[in-house]
Amino acid sequence: MPNKIYRATETAVTFTDTTGTYALVLNNLAAAVGRNSVSVDRGTGSLPYRYKWKAVIQWNVAPVIGDAVDIYLIESDGTYIDGVVNLAAGGTFTVGQSLNIKRIGAVRAQAATASTNYIASGVCNIFERYYGIGVFNGSAQALKATNNVSMVILTPMPDEIQD
Repeated sequence: MPNKIYRATETAVTFTDTTGTYALVLNNLAAAVGRNSVSVDRGTGSLPYRYKWKAVIQWNVAPVIGDAVDIYLIESDGTYIDGVVNLAAGGTFTVGQSLNIKRIGAVRAQAATASTNYIASGVCNIFERYYGIGVFNGSAQALKATNNVSMVILTPMPDEIQD
């Protein structure tokens, strides 16, 4: 009898200003600025590579319908960091640096309304031991000037083989 392969769900981690698992300062993120999280060490040994991401974004003032905030995965082997982004303490990254980090998706404004949750999700693969999350505000408006309303959530989703 063939085995069935299911998707398991492990504990999610949250990237946000002050209350998440890892720091990612999105409070009042200015237009045309990228901000990255601190580095996450997944440890050694066998690790899941497939993750579901979900991002929640709020703008400070009404965005234009279609405005986008891009979500990035920044990987490192401990020596070389994609895009040469500073993952040690978190910080900002440039449009130029974003060319060499993996864009995993975007959250787009679906209405011209401020202080509204705009939510998108997708799946990405993490192959390196170390990684960080980056957010680039490609709109003309700053993100909401309140802690923890904009965030990125990553949930490990390894395969589970059953009889």
